[in-house]
Amino acid sequence: MATPRRIYWDACVWIALIQQEQIRDVTGKLVDDRYGMCRNVIAAAERDQLEIATSALSFAEVCKAPGIADQTEDKIAAFFEKDYVLPVNLDRAVGERARALMRMGISKFKPADACHLATAALANVDEMHTFDDKLLVLTDKIDKEDGTKLKICKPDPGGKPAPLLDQINAEGKPDDEQSPSSPGTVTPPA
Repeated sequence: MATPRRIYWDACVWIALIQQEQIRDVTGKLVDDRYGMCRNVIAAAERDQLEIATSALSFAEVCKAPGIADQTEDKIAAFFEKDYVLPVNLDRAVGERARALMRMGISKFKPADACHLATAALANVDEMHTFDDKLLVLTDKIDKEDGTKLKICKPDPGGKPAPLLDQINAEGKPDDEQSPSSPGTVTPPA
C-alpha cells in the first residue's frame, strides 16, 4: 500500500468542517462550499490516501467560532479522534520557528497563524490547507524543514469528489440540500 500524503489543516479548516460552512454572496448563491471541500479531504483520509496533521493548538482554537463552543465536548473531540489525524505538539521548536516567521515581516499575522505555519513547515507536509487569505498568499514562500517550499491552498484532496457528493450532484439537488444534516446540527465525520 502506498504511503498516504501528509497535509496540514489550519484551525479555520476544522471550524469550516464542524460548522458545515458554505459561503454565499448577497443574492444567496453559493460561492465557496468550504464544508464540501473539507468532506472531500476527510473522504480521502478515510480511504487511507491522506493523513491530516494539525497543531494541538487547533483543539482549543475551534472553540473561538460561534456555535462550536455550545457543542458537547464529545462531539468536538470526535473530529480529532481519528487514526488519520496526527496531532503535532506546540513545542519550543514550533514556537521559535513561529517567532522567526513573525520577525521576517512577510505578513502581518497573529501568533496563532505563525504557529500553524511553523508547525506545517516543521512537519514537512505536502501542503497546508487554510481559508485564511493572509496565509494563502504565502504559498511557496515558506521553507519547510526539508528545504522545499510550503504549498498553502484551500482544501483539495485531488482526484474525484467523494462518492456521496457525486451522487448528490448527479441527482441535481440544490446546494441547500447537499448538506447531510441541518445547519444547526454538527455531526462528526464517520
